[in-house]
Amino acid sequence: MTMTDPKADYTESALFLDTPLLTTERLILRPPHDEDAEELALLANNINIARMLAHMPHPYRRKDARDFIARAKRNEGRACVYSITEAESGRLIGVGSLHEISEEPEPHLGYWIGEPYWGKGFATEAARALVDLYFKVTPRPILLVSARINNEASKKIIRKCGGRYTHSSEEVHPLLEERQRLDHFEITRASWMGEIAA
Repeated sequence: MTMTDPKADYTESALFLDTPLLTTERLILRPPHDEDAEELALLANNINIARMLAHMPHPYRRKDARDFIARAKRNEGRACVYSITEAESGRLIGVGSLHEISEEPEPHLGYWIGEPYWGKGFATEAARALVDLYFKVTPRPILLVSARINNEASKKIIRKCGGRYTHSSEEVHPLLEERQRLDHFEITRASWMGEIAA
């Protein structure tokens, strides 16, 4: 899983796709609201999530949540940064995004789901909605996504979205200062269409 870091304006920026709302069978993906800050901080303040993401602060405080929401709101209605919520309850359960990283040739998919909601298929549902959006509203042929080498759950989700392994790398987590190995994947328009047709 990768996710946009609230403090990394200089390296990452959300795609502008003018799609403020996505709905799936069980989820609504919408722009982050100020009211999300408390729940966002509670879910994100989890070392098990921070270790799996590229740039998640830990501890994750309410100020981090407010900063993240403020960044998203500056481009509300256009930026592809979403609060992932349960359709039935409206409860915030995670965050998803389509974003660009300055040194990468193609945009990235990012997502995370709060630990209380793991194992319910929500991450797959949200990721597939974001991939579908990307290929429907952009002409671009490739979407990139990465996962820690030991994050089998996320790699399974990536494969369900048509992701094909390209290479591995070793990096130091910029905030936790832990060495980690990442597997990198690309989702092509053809591989995604193959998943839809399957």
